[in-house]
Parts: sequence; structure tokens; C-alpha cells
Amino acid sequence: MNPKGKVFTSNPAGLKKINFDADILLITRAGVEIAGAEIVRDLSPSSDLFQTYLNQWKDRPGEEWWSKYESRFLIELKSNAKLNALRDVYKRLLRGKNVVLVCFCKDHRYCHRKLVGEFFEQYGVEVRELNPITVEQITLF
Repeated sequence: MNPKGKVFTSNPAGLKKINFDADILLITRAGVEIAGAEIVRDLSPSSDLFQTYLNQWKDRPGEEWWSKYESRFLIELKSNAKLNALRDVYKRLLRGKNVVLVCFCKDHRYCHRKLVGEFFEQYGVEVRELNPITVEQITLF
């Protein structure tokens, strides 16, 4: 059975681009709640990984740290809690629901929401970022 739903990733700014029915899942460790969003902490990075990001990488260019972050988060995605949360999202997709995975990171290229979204591609799920960084924005950094 192929999933009929699609996965979208976004930060809060991209949510205004939603003109379709979707379950909005806030996949952060903490932060401001978003009206209408379901909080799914099990799809956020571990406290240890998040603290490493805050203390060592946050103010550095993503190219310097992303591969380390990605490797660690992909290992975390294999934990029972995260696999159960991923299964829940997949069941929604099978039922034809669209799902929006939301995090507060400005640049989707260096955000765990991208990795969570990409997890579903291996199952034939279309994944799209609602608020991608554009070439014009990259030159401003």
C-alpha cells in the first residue's frame, strides 16, 4: 500500500503558505506553541544533540557542522520512541493525510525537520519544504 498523503516541512513563516488540509506537527524540544499544531517531541533532537548545537554550532556556518549533526540525528531516529512517532506519521500518510513537520530553524538545509521528512522518501512519500532558503537569501548570509 502506497501512502496517499504528502509530507511538508516548514518553519512558522511557511505555515501561511498552507492552502490544503494537513496535520501540523511541531517537532521541537521546546518553544512557542503554534495554534492548531500537535506537539510531537519524540521527533525532536535529543537534549544532548540540541545542547551541542546551541553551545558549539549555532553561530557557525552550517557547512562546518551539519554532517556531524546529521550523523547523530540519523542514529537517534532509530530509537524506539522516534520510530514509534515515525510510524504514527506514516499511518496518517497511508490514510491520505498531509503532514507538515514544523521547527523554528530559519534555514531548512540545516534542520532536523529536513531529515525527518527525508525519512519518508524511502517509502515513496513526496516531501517538500514550504519555506525554502532561496539563492537570494543565501547571498545575504
